[in-house]
Amino acid sequence: MTAESIYLAVVLVAALVSFWLQRLRPDVTALLVMLSLVVPWRRTPDGLAGVLEPARAFHGFGSPALVMVAAMFVLSAAMVRTGAAQLLGGRVLAAGAGSEARFQFTVLALVTAFSAMVNDTTTVLVWMPPVMAICRERGYSPSRILMLLAFGSLLGGQWTLIGTRSNVILSDYLRERTGEGLGFFAFTPIALCVFAACVLWFMLVGRRFLPAAAANETLESRYEVAEFLTETLAEPDSAFVGKTLAEVAAVGSDVAVLQVIRGEEFLPPSSWLRIQANDVLVIQGRIPAITEALGKGLRPKEELRIDDKTLRSADLRMVEAILPPDSDLLHRSLRDLDFHRRYGVSPLAISRAGRSIRERPVAVPLKAGDSLLLVGHETEIQRLRFNENLLLLESKPLPGARRGQAVFVLVLMAAMVTASATGLLPPTVSIPAAAMIAVLAGCVGMSTAYESLDLQALVVVGAMIPFGEALQTTGTAAALASWIVGSFAGSSPGVLLAIVLGAAVLMTQVIENAAVAVLFAPIAFEVARAAGCDPAPFLLGVAICVSAGFVTPVAHESTLLVMGPGHYRFRDYVVLGVPFAVLTWLVTTLTLPLFWSLPR
Repeated sequence: MTAESIYLAVVLVAALVSFWLQRLRPDVTALLVMLSLVVPWRRTPDGLAGVLEPARAFHGFGSPALVMVAAMFVLSAAMVRTGAAQLLGGRVLAAGAGSEARFQFTVLALVTAFSAMVNDTTTVLVWMPPVMAICRERGYSPSRILMLLAFGSLLGGQWTLIGTRSNVILSDYLRERTGEGLGFFAFTPIALCVFAACVLWFMLVGRRFLPAAAANETLESRYEVAEFLTETLAEPDSAFVGKTLAEVAAVGSDVAVLQVIRGEEFLPPSSWLRIQANDVLVIQGRIPAITEALGKGLRPKEELRIDDKTLRSADLRMVEAILPPDSDLLHRSLRDLDFHRRYGVSPLAISRAGRSIRERPVAVPLKAGDSLLLVGHETEIQRLRFNENLLLLESKPLPGARRGQAVFVLVLMAAMVTASATGLLPPTVSIPAAAMIAVLAGCVGMSTAYESLDLQALVVVGAMIPFGEALQTTGTAAALASWIVGSFAGSSPGVLLAIVLGAAVLMTQVIENAAVAVLFAPIAFEVARAAGCDPAPFLLGVAICVSAGFVTPVAHESTLLVMGPGHYRFRDYVVLGVPFAVLTWLVTTLTLPLFWSLPR
């Protein structure tokens, strides 16, 4: 093993640990990996040099794969904002809710079909609110449904070239080395077999392993709310009298004033409102915080446990919201954000990784996928519906269809697919062209197009692509491939394919699929060449298998997003996800030779 190979192995192990622990953001880790390739450390006749020249190390940000991934985000935004999503499946979702089993199948099938053309994370964010609304209307437990929303988005990513960014990465890698990438529908026959096997297993066996539906489950019980509403009287000598609500919040009190009652008048909690003697303050907080406030001259009138009945009596409402991966609120605490003052609603609880945060939740930095239990007046909650930093999981319809534009987007997508599938235009041209046409036609504004880009995902793709090239140019991938083929001397190409795909399935459970695709592209390519096989089926199999991140919640944004609202535990993913992952590996390994010839 060469010094360069050892260096790359050390970088790879460090990157995998960082991706798994998530102490650093994935894009930061990817950028550090990229920079490690240009750090001068090895001696050359011209002095010290890195593994790659800077121009080669940074070329990932100008690669066709990155442009296609960016275009996919824009097309996804056009599909959602024009209401094409509603035309495709809104009525199907409602019609398939007659029973829990029927609704589970409908969610799995509809989301899989939708995710074949729309970014997987966007798919989850689009369909979660209407799915939650139907759960509430029909009395279904979200924990019996939401897992399928995430799994469907991953299964859908296996169907087409634009299903997920890892497909684009692997196809572009193959195109650069052979002159021809993977076809737009090359994935579909294998993905169909995987889908059929997973659905059959789930409907016959797997649905029994979903968390049992809790009887009379409410938001406050799911979040284990330990907060109270208290009506208090501001006595003349109270420290609160004469202060505005903004000044009260500024002193660091852990209680929130939800309403001020002055005589017969009910006043909303505006930050400029000044408290007067004998005002009745409806405050919310945990027992220690309320006790501290009472010591400053507030006299309790009535203490109420938070539930829907007491909230309605105070003209308040409780809602659930989730933080999407691109939220501006990430990595800041509710206290740092001055959340109540900024949004006019009060946080009651935070759920992370399926568990409520009990110790001073207002001081905990927020993470993607955190779900918040919020309470506030209807007018403030209405405003939150238009806030892109929070996704309200309440009864709201899908974006209203602008029928003309929605039909245009669907026709545009069909034209893009046809051009790519028939070879009229290569995907590197047809996908960005379709995104640009959507912008020019007004289906999505340019500012919205920029907002739709998942910059973290794009940075991970652009920064990791050079690492795959480094594995190739240094001979590390070829050496590893030779070792694999030599270790299984005499084995058929089918066995080597199974080994590579099995490793890809295992790896994608701990780091995101785009990074796994970058790492496995050169390895699968070299294993195929060493075995005397066409590299295309090996890379196609890797593409299918790196979308099998079912086993852990951190494997993919889709699985992470449903963890809080579904109140899942880690074991729920393992119990249900392992069979999905194994079936993906097994079916892909067995069916690929049926569609692609492998030498005996």
